[in-house]
Amino acid sequence: MDPGLLMYNLVALPAWGLLPAVGVGLGLAGRWGEIGPRLGLYRHLAPAGPGPRVWLQAVSVGEVGVAQAVAEELWRLEPRVELTVSASTVKGLERARQVLGQKALVAPFPLEAPWAVAAAWQRLRPQVYASLETEIWPNQLAWFERRGTALLLLNGRLSPRSFPRYQKVRPLVAAALRRFRVLSMISPEDARRAVLLGAPAQRVRVDGNAKYAGLTERARPELLAGPAAMLALGGRPLLVAGSARSGEEGPVLEAFQEVLASHPMAMLAVAPRHVERAPRWLLACAQRGLLAQRWTELSSTAPRREATQVVVVDVMGQLLGLYGLAKAAFLGASLVPLGGQNPMEPAAWGVPCLYGPSMEDFADAAQALAQAGAGQTVSDGPALARAWREMLDHPAQASAQGQAGRRVVAAWSGAAATAASLIVEQLDRQGAL
Repeated sequence: MDPGLLMYNLVALPAWGLLPAVGVGLGLAGRWGEIGPRLGLYRHLAPAGPGPRVWLQAVSVGEVGVAQAVAEELWRLEPRVELTVSASTVKGLERARQVLGQKALVAPFPLEAPWAVAAAWQRLRPQVYASLETEIWPNQLAWFERRGTALLLLNGRLSPRSFPRYQKVRPLVAAALRRFRVLSMISPEDARRAVLLGAPAQRVRVDGNAKYAGLTERARPELLAGPAAMLALGGRPLLVAGSARSGEEGPVLEAFQEVLASHPMAMLAVAPRHVERAPRWLLACAQRGLLAQRWTELSSTAPRREATQVVVVDVMGQLLGLYGLAKAAFLGASLVPLGGQNPMEPAAWGVPCLYGPSMEDFADAAQALAQAGAGQTVSDGPALARAWREMLDHPAQASAQGQAGRRVVAAWSGAAATAASLIVEQLDRQGAL
């Protein structure tokens, strides 16, 4: 055992003594079925078969989406793969069982205690282990590597928030990163941080974000007919504010009112991130003299009234199609400090994107779109109004920006396939194929 790992376990030793309390806590929370698996006792899973055997670790719901995209590409390349998907959170496990439970084994991620890691490996004996996003567990990586498992970091991310924390324990992190045979990072900045933390530069590569796999295919023209009939745009330019949050009512609606001064035929569709907030948006519209309707009031036979200026979407599942009808899109949760929303969804349609300064949760996507000239940060309501007016005033320029964004999405859509090919390459090197 290297000195860093030994020190890590000595420091963590008191925590292992708390494992019985963790078990009681899980039981009291109604999660008795997780106690054994969290200790690496995967009795509910069949023992490892003849292979090829792959283990994907996805922390929570977002990473499970990446795991699903990678798994589909993996099975396309190698249908024989016996896949295990683990998740660290309850919601992640629920989602993994829902989308992958028919074809893959799904299990809670084991605790970092050495004996839990050993028990989990013995049951599953993966030939390839792939951590999605950035999961650095020194004991697990050390144990797996020593038993011949090929380790991959896929869809790797090292955010500005996490990087300083890793720097504080750089020797331990560097030793863990050196165990990965390949570190496939989302962006050049993520790759740079990995190298600064000690990853061998020759093993680090940039492949984009598998979270956005398939977006180009999902932006299908047939999604547009229903919303178009309900909105009855008749040539009116549509602006969309997607996944808007509380606190954004004022700047978004004020910006739209400024747009109306020069583009009186413009329409706004607002999709609150939480549909139960729709009444707040309707009230905010009324207070500003904007005529609004709920989405659920509309149908193809009873479309938007001619005088309606704002449609508030009070159901889930409509936003992607609405983006396809838009001349420009604003991504919510970004003018308030909530991390932003996914700008790749409107970009997949070739729609230029606007977002506030808080895009931490989608920083890679926002940066890529901005570099391509397809995304723009707006600081407040007046800045949003200026950007919207600019796009409506110069439609050819806005269209060119949107097409640049579509090219970014198309380039990133191959990230899941790349990740799957890296897994297959390691399986082949392991003699599993």
